[in-house]
Amino acid sequence: MLEPKPVGSALRSRPRRILAKSRLRHVWDESRDSSKRAGAPGIDNESARQFAANLDSNLDEVVKRLHNGSYGFSRLRPVFIEKEGSNKERVICIPTVRDRLVQRTIVEYLVTSQRIPIHNSSSFGFIRGLGTANAIARAVELRSVYEWCLKTDIESFFDQVPRQLLKGKVAATLQDHSLVPLICNAIDCEIKGPPDVQARATRQGIRHGSGIRQGMPLSPLLANLVLSRFDPAIERRKIPMVRYADDLLLFFGSREEAQRGQQFVEGQLARAGLKLSQAKTTLHGPEKHVLFLGLEIAFLGTPSKYVARVSPKQILRIQDRLETEYAYSNIVKSSNIKTLSDAVVALSRSVAAYLGAYHQADNYVRLLSDLERTMKKVQSNLYTDIFGAKVIGTLDDAKKRFLSIENVSAPEPLHDLGW
Repeated sequence: MLEPKPVGSALRSRPRRILAKSRLRHVWDESRDSSKRAGAPGIDNESARQFAANLDSNLDEVVKRLHNGSYGFSRLRPVFIEKEGSNKERVICIPTVRDRLVQRTIVEYLVTSQRIPIHNSSSFGFIRGLGTANAIARAVELRSVYEWCLKTDIESFFDQVPRQLLKGKVAATLQDHSLVPLICNAIDCEIKGPPDVQARATRQGIRHGSGIRQGMPLSPLLANLVLSRFDPAIERRKIPMVRYADDLLLFFGSREEAQRGQQFVEGQLARAGLKLSQAKTTLHGPEKHVLFLGLEIAFLGTPSKYVARVSPKQILRIQDRLETEYAYSNIVKSSNIKTLSDAVVALSRSVAAYLGAYHQADNYVRLLSDLERTMKKVQSNLYTDIFGAKVIGTLDDAKKRFLSIENVSAPEPLHDLGW
C-alpha cells in the first residue's frame, strides 16, 4: 500500500472516540462501498471488495494509525468525465477505499454533532434531510412569486477555494478539535498521475495548492463552510435564493432589483476569494423557462403557474445517448459488458438511474413512456445487429415478446442512496 505522509502533532489529542473501530464499522455498513454500487479503487488499486474481505484487520490497522497520529490521506486518482454541451471535462478525484471510510466517518460526526452547521433557508446542497428535490420545489415556489430570476454559478468553485482561508474557517469553527489536522490534510490532497494526466487536469482548472478536490466525502461539507457567511449575507439583504453547492437562483421583483442584487452577490463572493461565472450568468424575465439542477422550471401559460420538468430537448438527448452507448458497435468495445445479458442489464440500470434522477419531474410519466420505447428500440437494434434485419423481420409477435423487444417495461427508478 502507498503510505501517505502522517499528520498530527504530539501535543494534540487523537480522535480516539470519534474514529473508534465501532464507528468506522458502522459507517462502512451504511456506505455504498459495502454495497453492489461500491466506488472505484484509489491510487492503491484496492477495491472495496478486497478491503471488505479483510475488514476486521483493515479496520484495526486504520484505527491504530489514526490513534498514534501516523494516518495521512493518500493522493487521489483523477477520472475525467465529459461535460454535456461543453468541450471541458469534470475531474472527479477518487480517494482510496480506506480514506473514503475515514472521511465519511468524520462527516458523519460533524453533521450529527452539528459542529459545522448550516443554519439558513437558502442552501440545499449536501445537507442531511435536504437534496435536489427540495431545492427544485423551492425554486418553483419562488419562480411563481417573483417575475425576475438570476441564474448563475460560482466560477470553478471547488477548484478556486483558497485553501488557507478554508483552513482558517475550519480552525475557527472547530478550534482545538482533534480532527482539525486530518481535515486540513484532506484539504491539501492532490491528484497522482503521469505528466500527461497532470497536464490534462491542469487544462480543466486543477492547480496544485489551490481548491478542494471533488470526489472526496469531505469536500461538499467544506464547500458549504466556505460559503457559511455568504448565505446569511444574502438573506439579510432579503434576496430570495436557492443555492445548491455552486449553483444559484436568485429572485427579484424587477430587472433593476436583479442588477443591483447581482452586484451585491459579486461583492460578497469576492470576500471569500470567489466570483460568479459570467458565461453562466443569465437573467430571466417573466414567463421564461429556467434550467436548474437538470430540470427546466417551465411556465405553463397561466398566471404564476410554473413546473419543474425534463425539457423536451433533454429527453431527446437521453434517448440519443442510450441508443449510442448501447449500440452493438460500442458495446463490443466495453470491458464491462461481455454478453447480451450484460448489455440488457446495463441498459436497464442506466434507464433506472435516469428515472431516479428525474422522479420529481412534472412530466415523469412522459419520460417513463419515452424511455420504455427507447429500451425497446435499443434491444431491437441489438438483435438486428447480431442476427440481421432479415431474421428479425421474420419473427412473429410471440417470438418478439419472448426476446423482450415487443413490450419493454422500464425498471424501477434508482434513487440517490445518500451518504
